[in-house]
Amino acid sequence: MKKVKSVLYRIVFIIVFSFLAKSCVSDYIYEGDKDKIAERQQMLDDNTFVMADLSNEYTETTLARVIKMYKFNYSFTVDGRTYADEILLTTLPNFPQLKLYYLKENPNIVSEDPQADIDTENKKGKSVTDLIFGIVWGILALLMVLSFFGGKQAPEPKVVQEAKKPIATNTDTRSAEQKEQDRKAKEDPNRFLPK
Repeated sequence: MKKVKSVLYRIVFIIVFSFLAKSCVSDYIYEGDKDKIAERQQMLDDNTFVMADLSNEYTETTLARVIKMYKFNYSFTVDGRTYADEILLTTLPNFPQLKLYYLKENPNIVSEDPQADIDTENKKGKSVTDLIFGIVWGILALLMVLSFFGGKQAPEPKVVQEAKKPIATNTDTRSAEQKEQDRKAKEDPNRFLPK
């Protein structure tokens, strides 16, 4: 069961790492979303904006302990139709209304600051950071794939058969006195002198 879980985790990590690598590298190669840039530019050219009503309740989210984001529900009416969605703001608005630019052909597409969105999309292809992150995610995905093939197999326990050794018997039959004489003879410095 542990092995199946391990394989599933690896597959999930491979998919996530591959997706992140593709996303980062494509941001660098294609230099941002051309459709999004065109939509935001169209909003600026048409100067189509509306004052959207914000809800009284919002959700506050803190990113990296420094950046606070506020999620509001909003609604506005264009040509007799009401549109509603959520928007993420970096600052709390002072009024219960917010100026939103919208796309004339599709009022569901809105932006608080179309020029800032255009600048953000244009920067995507200029920075090497996206490419570096994409390469790192790709290497991690590749390492996960290689871990499938290069993983160590669980070693089989080796059965060691010991040869039966004969029970040691005392083969030295010399007495303690003889052993003491041999030891003294080896320590005698005169033993190397001619006799």
